[in-house]
Amino acid sequence: MIDLKARVDRLADEQRMIQESATSFFSAEGDYKRIRARRGVSPGYDQKIWEDMAKLGWLGLCLPEKYNGSGLGFAEASLLLEQGGRALAPEPLISAALLAGGAVLHGDNDDLKAQCLPRLAAGGWKPALAWQEAASSQQAESTMVTAVAAGGEFTLTGSKHFIPAAEGADAFVVAARASAGTALFLVDKGSAGTAIETHPRVDGGFFGTLRLSGVRLPASRCAASPSVGKAVLERVLDEGRLAVSAELLGVMSRALEISVAYIRQREQFGRPVGSFQALQHRAVDLFILTELSRSVLVRSAAVFDADENPTRRAIAASQAKARCSDAALKVAKGCVQLHGGIGYADECDIGLFLKKSMVLAAWLGSAAYHRRRHGELVAEAA
Repeated sequence: MIDLKARVDRLADEQRMIQESATSFFSAEGDYKRIRARRGVSPGYDQKIWEDMAKLGWLGLCLPEKYNGSGLGFAEASLLLEQGGRALAPEPLISAALLAGGAVLHGDNDDLKAQCLPRLAAGGWKPALAWQEAASSQQAESTMVTAVAAGGEFTLTGSKHFIPAAEGADAFVVAARASAGTALFLVDKGSAGTAIETHPRVDGGFFGTLRLSGVRLPASRCAASPSVGKAVLERVLDEGRLAVSAELLGVMSRALEISVAYIRQREQFGRPVGSFQALQHRAVDLFILTELSRSVLVRSAAVFDADENPTRRAIAASQAKARCSDAALKVAKGCVQLHGGIGYADECDIGLFLKKSMVLAAWLGSAAYHRRRHGELVAEAA
């Protein structure tokens, strides 16, 4: 297969080091036995792997240096997440380090940042972002969870759904409707009035539901006040969408590599099926989808690293998520077909890639949602 990535992408030395480090780290699990063993086993990932990621500095990759982070950009993070996608890594790098950690980072509670973010970078604290309230909703404003202020405290009531890795989280960054707008609150796991329910996903991981029944919090646990809460949530959701797009790129790239290797080896009528022109054309079509997705992701990451304008970032995030969600599903389904009948058996690894694509393509908005959102944002900007 032609490696356009090596010809087109010009990586800086720092980016190349991150890519090589991630490739080496995840290549040790090329047989996907760990992924199979973790399916349906709560919390769905390996704590030891999480700690190893912290030692490599990956949990603080996008955190400022004053919080023991690396202060790198999304071009570097995308390279790391792509390799994680290739390995189908179940660790909550996006949901904990980027989404929940980013919500604390971009909030206006400096004391909370100094208290929590160095622990996140060291691997000793795993937060989760609890923001979604309905399956079809991508709205950043909270309507179902309320935060009532009284006597220097807030009382939170309501439910949040579709929280990745909820059972393994140490705390939740909860979006709630206060009197002056949407605010973000840090709720420790096990706080009085909290209850967690877990629900299995098709890829073997879990989504969680967080129920809050009169949870009382001091004002110091407000990570983002109503004056900035909605903007902070919209920002981290778009950053998460770009990150998920990078992981989807890794999933589809590796699925195609596995499939091309398979059709080169499998024989029919005394010759490799990869020599049949119809399958070659199909593989090329899938390859084009993958490389188009890579180009869109690189461009969108460059926008995020160069521009703080929320509208331009939102346009870039939706463009990447729409392209990668759609392409990953098409590539994964096509790869199953290239495998023939064995591709539909659970014993065949290619099915793991299809299931991962199904989860990631829907998370933080489907391709259809982001195509519609992209069109609306471009029209408004014009």
